[in-house]
Amino acid sequence: MTLSLTPLPIDTHTFERFEVDAEGLGRYTIDVSLPPGAKEGERYPLIVVTDGNAFCDLVRVIVHGDFARLAPPVPKSIVVGVGYPADEGSASWYARRNYDFVGPWDMTDPLGRLLQTIFRGMRAAEGKLDLEMRAGGVDRFLAFLRDELMPALASRFPVDTNARHTLVGDSSGGHFVLRALYDASSPFKRYVCVSPSIGLAAGSVERAEAEYAAAHDDMDVDLFVCCGQVEVNLDQVMALCRFGSGVAWVVEQFAIRQWPSARVHWEVMNNEDHASISARGFAAGLRSVHGVRPGVHPDLAREARAAIYKAALG
Repeated sequence: MTLSLTPLPIDTHTFERFEVDAEGLGRYTIDVSLPPGAKEGERYPLIVVTDGNAFCDLVRVIVHGDFARLAPPVPKSIVVGVGYPADEGSASWYARRNYDFVGPWDMTDPLGRLLQTIFRGMRAAEGKLDLEMRAGGVDRFLAFLRDELMPALASRFPVDTNARHTLVGDSSGGHFVLRALYDASSPFKRYVCVSPSIGLAAGSVERAEAEYAAAHDDMDVDLFVCCGQVEVNLDQVMALCRFGSGVAWVVEQFAIRQWPSARVHWEVMNNEDHASISARGFAAGLRSVHGVRPGVHPDLAREARAAIYKAALG
């Protein structure tokens, strides 16, 4: 018997894609995924994912995928991916994210020179020899998220503007998560930081933390920070990025500061490298910052499961 494959329509009403232009930064591709079963009159917090090209679909599956409809990992939220237009190519993506996520940096240290070498190979492969890679846009990028993108989203989608919004980042995006964490103007209260590369613009994250501490006596945040065990000593690149020591330093600083309102969990995940850590880190991190991670928040996780079962049984 020969099967006849007839395409069926796919319901995409819960997902939209936009292109926006931010002055001084360039074009961005914005993906917006609404929670399954969103109801009229309900409003939801945002989960904003940096490097949307690479990671938005992954977070969407975790939060809004078919299995999540049966066992939601976190309370209903709107997932927003902030990425770069595909037509700009990989070299542009590599350069732009370095500018957006990192503060001033001349890139003449060993890590900077290594990243420039990688970038030159990417631009040569695409025949875009005029492209340049630089750093320094972190403040402008955070302002774009806070002052332009989030208000625009709230004008179109059911965003709870008073909610504890979540920022998600991996690698260089994890570096940006930490820069936002230590910025008092940040619109986020929950931070999922996977493999933070604090080796970028060496010392900048540490300075941002010290400046925040000098001006504040508390930090009301939920933070999850992790890296893969294999990342710590896999090769010179990983070591220069300081994924492992970055996690340890962040957690130690929270222990030193003793912020009364801070809730921090961290993990060095076994058998994970820089490519494999993302899915596990995002899933664990989102549950952690929402206070429902099994084994870490047993009471709240139990309540969440009970609510799911109650809804399933009617």
